Amino acid sequence: MYKQIKRVKGSKYNNKKVIYDNIKFDSTKEGKRYLILKDAEKKSIITNLELQVKFELIPSIKEEYIKHLKTKDKSMTRTLQLPITYICDFRYIKDGQEVIEDVKASPKMIPNDYKLKEKLFFWKFRTRIRRVFNPNDEV
Repeated sequence: MYKQIKRVKGSKYNNKKVIYDNIKFDSTKEGKRYLILKDAEKKSIITNLELQVKFELIPSIKEEYIKHLKTKDKSMTRTLQLPITYICDFRYIKDGQEVIEDVKASPKMIPNDYKLKEKLFFWKFRTRIRRVFNPNDEV
């Protein structure tokens, strides 16, 4: 008899999830970066620190159609394709400028879909996403 082995799937990049201030972060680097940004906010170096802000890069595609009911026709809408979105790790204001940050493991481990979203983000909002590889980088 063979036993079936159940495998537990780990995270995509072997990140370890951590919790700081009752907030769950996808990696220890991201958690450490949060603590540094929180400290910078206390020291008034930055303001309006936000986490996991969602941006719509391409809107959803919808179509209208007519549903024929027994007594009348009803105009309806259905979604053909969902929107393409980007969720940043951190957003804050420094020296009057909005800064969008994304914590990455290393320059060699940047997925192609992220590169495309980064390019779409710049095209739509004319703002560059700041890639952070070391949590201790200057704010």
